[in-house]
Amino acid sequence: MSELKVVSSFFSNNSNSTDAQDISEEFFYIVDKLNRHLDEFKFPSSVHCVYNPTIYARHTFEMYVRKYCSTRKQIMFFGMNPGPFGMSQTGVPFGEISSVQDWLGIEGPVGKPQKELASRPVKGFNCPRTEQSGQRFWGYFKKNCGTPDKFFESSFVYNYLPQQWMKENGANLTPEDLKANEKEQLYSIIDPIFAEILELYDVKIIVAIGKFCEKRAQKTLAKYLPEKSIKIVYMPHPSPRSGGADKWYKQAQKCLEDNNLMQYYK
Repeated sequence: MSELKVVSSFFSNNSNSTDAQDISEEFFYIVDKLNRHLDEFKFPSSVHCVYNPTIYARHTFEMYVRKYCSTRKQIMFFGMNPGPFGMSQTGVPFGEISSVQDWLGIEGPVGKPQKELASRPVKGFNCPRTEQSGQRFWGYFKKNCGTPDKFFESSFVYNYLPQQWMKENGANLTPEDLKANEKEQLYSIIDPIFAEILELYDVKIIVAIGKFCEKRAQKTLAKYLPEKSIKIVYMPHPSPRSGGADKWYKQAQKCLEDNNLMQYYK
């Protein structure tokens, strides 16, 4: 995908554009290193399928990074892993299809995972399902920012684990479902990579989306970046399991206001 040159409009007059492009390439290098290391992870027998959209949805994943994540950022919105009807279909974090197409302006070919469940097909931008988490997340920032450029001027979204895991019946598995020894093996692979991403983007504030991400951020900073004064802010996950959309919007608003972050999105 090295021929793909997509740059967001707010970088068009940026004198550091060469440096910005180098950040994109370094980001891809780190993600690919993580993917190689994850090949060595022994999944429990309950994991029947693994979808990794940073591989099979590489075209649109790279568009997202080159277009919006090619400069250093103060704020990282930190998610856990791809959702079945979001990033697993589009290659974009919280990648609900209409938000990705209509607001972020990203669309393109999406391939297939090596092993695909019939009950969880990857149809790319033809997927008929809506991911409510992504719809809420990007919908909130669309309402506040107006344009994607305003959001990405200071912020970006990154997932701890680039993979979606599923049982044979299509049910999701998360790192929290693993046994203690399996968790520790997984964390020993991903935590140092997460630390590299934080350093690459010179992140000052992590907005941890959900309790799992808050804990991984705390553990990673304590072990790998103890000298860094990076602030961790907790934001409830926008999943419908957290309650109705109005409730989550109010929670997100309170999180940003209480931590003096709304200044970046108005």
